[in-house]
Amino acid sequence: MHEHFTIAIGSDLWWRGLIVASVFWMSIMILGLFLRKQNSEFKLTRILFWALLFREIFYHIWLLQSGNFTLQDSLPIHLCGISYFFLLLVFYNRSQIAFEFLLLLSVAGAIQSLITPELTHGYSSILYIDYYFVHAALLYLPMYCFFVMGMRLRPKSWLTSFMNGIIILVIVGGINYILKSNYIYLCEPPKAKNPFIIGGFPYHIFGFLSIGFLHILFIYFIFYHIIPKYGIPKKIQL
Repeated sequence: MHEHFTIAIGSDLWWRGLIVASVFWMSIMILGLFLRKQNSEFKLTRILFWALLFREIFYHIWLLQSGNFTLQDSLPIHLCGISYFFLLLVFYNRSQIAFEFLLLLSVAGAIQSLITPELTHGYSSILYIDYYFVHAALLYLPMYCFFVMGMRLRPKSWLTSFMNGIIILVIVGGINYILKSNYIYLCEPPKAKNPFIIGGFPYHIFGFLSIGFLHILFIYFIFYHIIPKYGIPKKIQL
């Protein structure tokens, strides 16, 4: 397994990655909202799908060619890797289940990852840029799906998303057992210091579940109950 590289909160690396990635994806959001008024946002959505797919292919080819690929670190089954697959699914065929998982669960995970960054393959310029590109995308693009693509949460989607998350944890936990890996940090907590993570195995998992559940309920409340009060309907726009 690779030695993980953490980025200190408030450091130059931290601010640079956070600001540049946020400005980039917020610009994409603004462009999408502009195109939506002209009923041509689908063109940008299709471009984003191919751009995201290209990044996924390029990243894994680079890992293989650079000798950084290992079964213990490089499979796309960290939460960010799974969420990225769901992102591709949403941009390809508007998968409702994938959208709800992204907005309710992946956004919360992306926020934590951007606050306390931890690069699982060590540090290089490519890995640094890719980390912020991916995690900022997981923060902003689910909101792109909501505001630009017009996708909406269904009633009780908080419950289905949480249960889907549990199923993923069980499956990834089994893979960790077989490979002796630490995907989704189920076997050991991340090295990056996070106030929401308390204790070692297995206690940190209960922290993951508790905080994750609260995040899901909060985001569901905002996007299903609060935002519709300001003129954005709950109904899914097809």
